[in-house]
Amino acid sequence: MDENDALLVDLAVGSRFRVKSLGKYSKRLDGRTGRVVGFAHTKNALRVILDGQKSPQTLHRSYLEPLTETDS
Repeated sequence: MDENDALLVDLAVGSRFRVKSLGKYSKRLDGRTGRVVGFAHTKNALRVILDGQKSPQTLHRSYLEPLTETDS
């Protein structure tokens, strides 16, 4: 199991995450938190709802880092 497979296990449906800081590529998403609500058609993307939003969106799993109970 490589690093990407381990990340997929950490981000199961219902788990909380924080969007990683990716510099100029994600200024509006930097540091936002949310919950995984499902999987997209590709294995590298997840359906998520960001806190304060009503609709889910699809994000690449490399943008997300899991939150632990103490981080929330």
